[in-house]
Amino acid sequence: MINVKKIAPLFVGLGAVSFGIPASLFKIARQQGVVNGPLLFWSFLSAVVILGVIQIFRRARLRNQQTNWKQIGLVIAAGTASGFTNTFYIQALKLIPVAVAAVMLMQAVWLSTLLGAVIHHRRPSRLQVVSIVLVLIGTILAAGLFPITQALSPWGLILSFLAACSYACTMQFTASLGNNLDPLSKTWLLCLGAFILIAIVWSPQLVTAPTTPATVGWGVLIALFSMVFPLVMYSLFMPYLELGIGPILSSLELPASIVVAFVLLDETIDWVQMVGVVVIITAVILPNVLNMRRVRL
Repeated sequence: MINVKKIAPLFVGLGAVSFGIPASLFKIARQQGVVNGPLLFWSFLSAVVILGVIQIFRRARLRNQQTNWKQIGLVIAAGTASGFTNTFYIQALKLIPVAVAAVMLMQAVWLSTLLGAVIHHRRPSRLQVVSIVLVLIGTILAAGLFPITQALSPWGLILSFLAACSYACTMQFTASLGNNLDPLSKTWLLCLGAFILIAIVWSPQLVTAPTTPATVGWGVLIALFSMVFPLVMYSLFMPYLELGIGPILSSLELPASIVVAFVLLDETIDWVQMVGVVVIITAVILPNVLNMRRVRL
């Protein structure tokens, strides 16, 4: 019999790694002339359709779900956090470098831990605090921000911080809302909420910008890596993690994005960035290894 609590960190970590892939895909799509608004629209629409088809084939198993319209509405509303994350982040990238935006987005690590502590009325452990500090240090090194030699847009920093706030909400909502729902059902509702928000926010550009086959193709591919796989992993396994572990694992997104950019875009990685990646991975592994030892003892 598989102990879900033991494998949960692995799959949540894989979900975080998946989140690091779309940044490079967005960049490649823009190089091919794909516009942000339609690309986001088709990405979220694809996720809703893919998960909806899966739900249709699984409908016989979903008949005994105990839920109500209020809970469904709350989960859909929670899904807008993912839509806000993408919207704020893309707008921030117009004003500040990618590395700076990535560092600001990773503030979701401590924001999510703080939010979880407030929701559950529990203080993070000392080990988790140490891990968060290591993640932030590693983030600065991995993003190549030491030292900063250029002026930064305050509005760009605000937008990227708002993206971090939204990302922190996404992690907490997937862990705490609708846990009596089937995980895939909850994921579909979260994606539906995000799609509704994207359709409203980007509606002006959707009317004026053309939709090409490349837009749809990239939208489907991005949907798989940015929503379908990671949100399914978060919904399935995040509830099994201890308070604060999920946000720490989510920091794997940054080293993943650096490695993927190196492979797909031939972007250079210096030794300082590699040190940052090692620090982040250490911060992720440390609390999980120590927790496993405690369980054995």
